[in-house]
Amino acid sequence: MSFLKTAYFDASALGAPNDAMAQLRAGDLGAIIVKDVYPQEALARLPSILAANTPDFIKTTFPPAFCAFFYGINLNLAHRDLDAYFAAEPAFREKLSKLDFGGDPLEKRICGLMSALDSERPYAAAPGPVQGQQHFFTTLRAHLTGGYIPPHFDNEAAIRPTYKYISELCDADIYSFVLCIDQAEAGGALDVYNLSSSKAAHAFRNRDTQAPKPDLTNVEKSSIRLAPGEMVILHSSRYLHGVSKVQGDRTRWTVCSFMALSKDGERVYCWG
Repeated sequence: MSFLKTAYFDASALGAPNDAMAQLRAGDLGAIIVKDVYPQEALARLPSILAANTPDFIKTTFPPAFCAFFYGINLNLAHRDLDAYFAAEPAFREKLSKLDFGGDPLEKRICGLMSALDSERPYAAAPGPVQGQQHFFTTLRAHLTGGYIPPHFDNEAAIRPTYKYISELCDADIYSFVLCIDQAEAGGALDVYNLSSSKAAHAFRNRDTQAPKPDLTNVEKSSIRLAPGEMVILHSSRYLHGVSKVQGDRTRWTVCSFMALSKDGERVYCWG
């Protein structure tokens, strides 16, 4: 039995609201997998549209070694003053709302599912510092051949200057979702390690630097390789996790967001 206790749901058969997200935050669950968020036949149309950037999304990059890029702006990699981040968000939101996933617009669909998994607690993009502003709800991520994400924890709110507004709004306990649009031919798995942030957060902080990190060879891990239309929600500030190297010519396309409970406990805020 895996150390990563995981609950499985079918998006078309969720039924009555439940408390799976509360169990995740409490540590009783490590991950939630939701199947059939969107139909695979509809998602199959998107890789060519995204590769050509037909919607004309703003494009930003990971560090070059990671062989990956974003549509949208990731808060972790944004400029610390956030002026360009908030200025670019409305156009990205509008274009994303028109991208045909084969069902409800992306933000409505994802927020609705996560709310149903959280006893109907509302989910929404985190507001910005000025009335009418909001953080990017999500980003679209492309991992090319050789693309990967090194092992890390998502408990970054206390150390990244770009989290200054998030830290005022939310608890520091971050979790996240990944929705698969198209999977790589091989690799591209979400690797989750049996290593908690309470024991090892400092050792893995800023993994993209040259500082040596602990050897994970003998650390138990659970690998989650999503099919198109599947979504995983991971307690990503608690568990060390990364993405294994993409193999083959097919790009790994995903939708990813971070989220945390508001400080009053009434809602959950999301950001890309």
